[in-house]
Amino acid sequence: MSWQEIVRSLAHRTERGFDRRRRVRAGVPVIVPYRGFGRAGELMVRGRVLMERRITRAREAEPVWRNILNAYRRFQSDEVAGAKVRAMYRDAVVETVTDEEGHFQVRLESTLIDHTSLWQEVGLMLSGGQAPVAAHVLVPPPDAQFGIISDIDDTIVKTGATSLREMIRTVMLSNAAMRTPFEHIADLYRALHAERNPLFYVSSGPWNLYELIHDYMDIHGIPHGPIFLQDWGLDEATLITRPHEEHKLAGIQAIFDYYPTLPFILVGDSGQHDPEIYLKAIQGNPGRVKLAIIRDVSADIRDRVVSAIADEVRAAGSEMIFVEELRADLVASLVSSRA
Repeated sequence: MSWQEIVRSLAHRTERGFDRRRRVRAGVPVIVPYRGFGRAGELMVRGRVLMERRITRAREAEPVWRNILNAYRRFQSDEVAGAKVRAMYRDAVVETVTDEEGHFQVRLESTLIDHTSLWQEVGLMLSGGQAPVAAHVLVPPPDAQFGIISDIDDTIVKTGATSLREMIRTVMLSNAAMRTPFEHIADLYRALHAERNPLFYVSSGPWNLYELIHDYMDIHGIPHGPIFLQDWGLDEATLITRPHEEHKLAGIQAIFDYYPTLPFILVGDSGQHDPEIYLKAIQGNPGRVKLAIIRDVSADIRDRVVSAIADEVRAAGSEMIFVEELRADLVASLVSSRA
């Protein structure tokens, strides 16, 4: 065993010990549903079971102290391992058990999926008999033209992800209503979505921020879609987080594989290696990506790198555009030209 494996194992055991001590505290376990995804005959339902957290779901600006308190509660989550969860949808009922981080994923087979509706509603219930909570599962309709896979930080919301200090400040001191959207971003995503083209969001951010991202989309009118985040913690294989590029590329590939006949548009920014990640996705999946759109948020020296990557994308049979502003009219003309 290498020294890195020994450190990861010891850190993992230490974290598990802290988790067990935290769980002796009083509290009520609750299901936090995540938006899921599906296709003909099946629904994939995701979520997490945590001890109840008193987090304000803000629709307007709040005092800094409250935002800091909410941020602390998000990251000081008490996961409930081994909780029994029942998922129910029309002719399908499946039970599962949460993993050590409180996560669960359920596959429901159903012959009664309503393909006239983009979103299906699944009931989730803990074994204690509490009232079910609703989980929403996206099933692309037969007339979907393409899917959209989007980054989050500095793509749909100003985060300052290229600066660690700015990113921490944004996460700790603001709420969903105070996060700043890029101009025209909601119009662009609604135009791409067109009430039929599925949206997926892939980010290296932690699951602890899921409800913050969800509420931000609600407030600013950005269409919802399944969100693929990751755990920020310690396990037997990872210290803190999985590498950024590895996580995002794996998420994109999983979506490609789940919808093998659907072409995609990729949207990201130049700040955190989205161009490099999208190039690998395009090269590994010939013919699957109609267009990659990159928002320019970096310095001039980085622009030259992205331009070179765009040349490689073109050689791979796709197209990558590099723009300062994501406008619906510009993107619509580009999408039409790639049809």
